[in-house]
Amino acid sequence: GAPVNWAGAYGQTPLMRAAERGHIESMRVLLDRGADLEAKSKGGNTALLWAVWAGKVEAMALLLDRGADLEAKGPCFETSLVWAASEGDTVMVQLLVDRGADLEAKDEDGDSALVRAASRGHKATVELLLDRGVDLEAKGPDGDSALVRAASRGHQDTVELLLD
Repeated sequence: GAPVNWAGAYGQTPLMRAAERGHIESMRVLLDRGADLEAKSKGGNTALLWAVWAGKVEAMALLLDRGADLEAKGPCFETSLVWAASEGDTVMVQLLVDRGADLEAKDEDGDSALVRAASRGHKATVELLLDRGVDLEAKGPDGDSALVRAASRGHQDTVELLLD
């Protein structure tokens, strides 16, 4: 039969493509046949990172249940949590935090999940991270805190939350 970890021109394996599209049953078959959870595409993404990028929560949960590396980093050195927080997806953030994601992980620029969420005005995500004990004083490489980033971008609701 076909090799389970065959990769196309961009290095995406069948598992990555199924995860990106949320095809859970296909993912189960591939995983049961030995698909590599930690294979990376040419861009540096694992199946979990593809699922996060595409917002496929059920695919993320399956990959994590099967042992995917929660702290795997993509091409910009962002973890799944940093990416999900920057997108303001509280469902994904909740899943990742519940599974033990590192709240203080940073991307290649040195920004944490909190700083990225605040920068984009994702108040609900900021609140979730704060409730889970994220470091409120964490700063980006430019020395800006989440509060400074939220204020500089005019995200009043997020500013108020960070001040309370």
